[in-house]
Amino acid sequence: MSAAPTSSDAPAADRLRAALRALVATAGTAAAYAVAGWLALQLRVPPDYAIVVFFPAGVAAGAALVVGWTALPGVLIGSLAVQAMAHQAVGADWRHWGVLAPALGATAMAAWSAWAVRRWVGYPSALDEPPQVLRLLFIVLPASSLINASVAVPALVWHGVIAPGDAWIQWTAWWLGDALGAVLLVPLALVLLGQPRDAWRARRWSVGVPLALALGLAATVVHVLAAAQTERLRMRVEQIGHQAAQTVQRRLDAQLDALQALGQLLARDPHLDPVEFEHAAGVWLRRYPGTQNFAYNWRVRHAERHRYECCEPGWPIMARDAQGQRWPAPAAEEYLVITRVAPVDGNTTALGLDVWSYEPLRRAVQAALDSGQPRATEPIRLVQEPGRQRGVVIYHAVREPTGEHDWIGVVSSALRLDDMLRTTLEPLPLQGLAACLIDLDAAERPQRLAGPEGCEAAASEAPLQARTAWPLRLAQRSWLLQLDGTAAFWRQSAADTRLHLTASLGFLAVALLGAFVLVTTGQQRRVEQLVRERTLELAHSHAQLQQLAHYDTLTGLVNRQRWAELARSVLDSARQQGREVAVAYLDLDRFKHVNDSLGHAQGDRLLQAVAARLQACLRARDVPARFGGDEFVVLLPWVKGREAAAVVARKIVRALDTSIELDGARVRIGASLGVALYPHDATDLETLLRHADTAMYAAKAAGRNQWRFFEPSMHAQVSRRLALESALREALADPPAHGLYLVYQPQVDACAGQLVGVEALLRWQHPQLGALTPAEFVRMAEEAGIIEPLSTWVLHEALAQLARWRAQSPAWSQVRVAVNVSAHEFASDLPLRVQQALDAAGLPATALELEITESLLVHASHELTQRLQALQTLGVRLSLDDFGTGYSSLGYLKRLPIGTLKIDRGFVEGIPTDADSVAIVRATLSMAHDLGLTVVAEGVETSAQRDFLCQHGCCRHQGWLYAPALSALQLPAWLEGWTSQASHS
Repeated sequence: MSAAPTSSDAPAADRLRAALRALVATAGTAAAYAVAGWLALQLRVPPDYAIVVFFPAGVAAGAALVVGWTALPGVLIGSLAVQAMAHQAVGADWRHWGVLAPALGATAMAAWSAWAVRRWVGYPSALDEPPQVLRLLFIVLPASSLINASVAVPALVWHGVIAPGDAWIQWTAWWLGDALGAVLLVPLALVLLGQPRDAWRARRWSVGVPLALALGLAATVVHVLAAAQTERLRMRVEQIGHQAAQTVQRRLDAQLDALQALGQLLARDPHLDPVEFEHAAGVWLRRYPGTQNFAYNWRVRHAERHRYECCEPGWPIMARDAQGQRWPAPAAEEYLVITRVAPVDGNTTALGLDVWSYEPLRRAVQAALDSGQPRATEPIRLVQEPGRQRGVVIYHAVREPTGEHDWIGVVSSALRLDDMLRTTLEPLPLQGLAACLIDLDAAERPQRLAGPEGCEAAASEAPLQARTAWPLRLAQRSWLLQLDGTAAFWRQSAADTRLHLTASLGFLAVALLGAFVLVTTGQQRRVEQLVRERTLELAHSHAQLQQLAHYDTLTGLVNRQRWAELARSVLDSARQQGREVAVAYLDLDRFKHVNDSLGHAQGDRLLQAVAARLQACLRARDVPARFGGDEFVVLLPWVKGREAAAVVARKIVRALDTSIELDGARVRIGASLGVALYPHDATDLETLLRHADTAMYAAKAAGRNQWRFFEPSMHAQVSRRLALESALREALADPPAHGLYLVYQPQVDACAGQLVGVEALLRWQHPQLGALTPAEFVRMAEEAGIIEPLSTWVLHEALAQLARWRAQSPAWSQVRVAVNVSAHEFASDLPLRVQQALDAAGLPATALELEITESLLVHASHELTQRLQALQTLGVRLSLDDFGTGYSSLGYLKRLPIGTLKIDRGFVEGIPTDADSVAIVRATLSMAHDLGLTVVAEGVETSAQRDFLCQHGCCRHQGWLYAPALSALQLPAWLEGWTSQASHS
């Protein structure tokens, strides 16, 4: 038989049950706190990745209120777990005493919250009176939330986890997160476990379910928005990295181009004297910053050493070590000595240096000799280097142009890599990104070429832990460009800094819902709430209708109708008060090009960006409006004369002249602006607008991206432009009858004495307007959108004339006609129009050459490349006009189907007397011949120019030395005379 429990056992059982309840409360609170903390960490939002709402604060306050003091140990344990998770999320070490401060602060805040609710709100209570709910949710809980932020943030600043400069921002975010968490979770805790039980149990469906659903929905929306913005930031880093890698690779390719061109020059003249060598290399030294030098290394055999050191050139042959120290080179069978160097200043220590004496240099030189291709060294210390910057040397063998092609020396170029990387990337938006250049072919491990010490192994400081790395190639070596985003980059690159505010407002709305459902009782209140909601919806609909009636839906600016109402009101006030008013009319300069090339969606984003910039640079009382398309008007009330209006005009032009980013592409458009003043220029609104529009057209005619005040004389200019546009549109119906005609300038083979081509040039002799230059009416045709029919007529007329010449004489059978193509024409189906013109003339595609400008290739898109290849497939020859005036790179010539280069007349004009022009022309000819390209020299006017070009392998010329531009009737007679003269010379 078992004994019955005695009275002395009852207190022990009670104590055991109390201990078990306390243990369960502690464990349950700790688990709930940790889970809520994990959920809160998922809702961090860019750009600062702060926690929008800290759910554990509500769990702690609610548990301390409904459970009692036994929940406080669980708060402490759960807070330590959450601190470990938070430190790990930002990549910080949590194993330090600093994590105790937030844990103790959370525990103190929970205890204080429970005491304050009991003291000032009243608990246990059903909380069914509005004053109680308001005191709880909007006074007591937010005030209690100040405790943890005030304890934790100073401690973490002292420990170094939080930067001192971010202390105030972190304190504010911490307090707001705790306050929102308490306001959101305490009502749910009361619904589940609050006293009195009957009152709260009846509210579980009417209060708990709506509040939980709203909270879950808000959390889901914030999480999705944060994830989307995080992805946008990732893509932004990748786009910038791709752009930076392309820029650096173009810079490295240009260095190789320069080195190979110098090698070609030295192969033809190995004994180039120092002055000529410095002149030849100076072109590339000025063009490519970061280049330490260009050098020519002589091959000196041992028997020639004495003469080399004593007489010619008189340099002692020196060896070097890894630290750049020099000493007389020991005897060897042969030496490879730096004998020519440019610039001499800063590189004298390199003269006489035997490259064979240093193993890394020797390996690179030997590889260049064996492969026949340029080879780069591993990162080394240059002997000229005064600091810690690393460098590489690129070697390229110089061989005899005839005979056995034995090598006679090596041309080299030394790069200071930090300088090269800095100057190359300087134009790009890399603020907050750390660039690192790494050599992947190093013997032991990847070595840093440029960038901060240790950057090849550095981890990103960005909250996303994102890193971009892009492969590069230089002279048979594999490099890597690495860009690490810092926290500052993520903050300044955020796509929408309002996300944090949006998330906070969303959760605050949920808190307001909780307050509402707590105080709502009975059917009558529900009906009243529905009435209020319907009233709010009607008010919102009315506001939307007002918005649609008075504002532009795309930009948010006032529309034409609303602006006119405001402007008339301002003019009436100005008339009564004797004040001045200005009206500015502006038109975007290159908006149509952006719309055509990037699409209408990007065009709309561009208009929105323009509207934002307008508002940012104007006063509060100024009224900008969008009148339609890319036209904007600004009303400037109470200006003080032209000086004040000029200040605003300059601000607007500067604001719109800076580039705008559209999905990683930077677009620069600019605007033309016209200003008219009341009462000086007009006294009514319609006339003011018309005069401002006239001034705007004057600014556009003056070169765009400018502004002008209205002047009475502008009417004549605008009238001429309108008359010119109207006349050109009329002339396109019958071009010859309205004075449009073509002239032709011959292209000759001066070496063979043959005519090889003619360039068709457009002229206009208008019956009333007189002789008009192409520069005046071609640009106007592009702006007016009629360049395509004009160019189509030129193409048909030029091919038809060539067909007539070929029918008249067999001398024209191999002559090709060249036609200039505007960049605007590549937005349409140019290959189809070319084929139609060839078919109409009955000529093969080989009879046509299309001339394009170098500026078009710099921005070569995939669509442009496809159209160029389609033209090449037809058999049409493509010529690159004015070569050398833009960003000249052989990368375009290798990738695109260009058959002919036309050297710009600016370079031909300087030969043979100008050293820079001579160097550029010689290098261009050498590289073009190596690529198998035909070269035409433009602007040949003297026999000295002709002889120089023929001597260097350029036989195709065009210029006044042979003939000016001639009419279709004059050209056959000239050909007969010139051919006869060439045959007798």
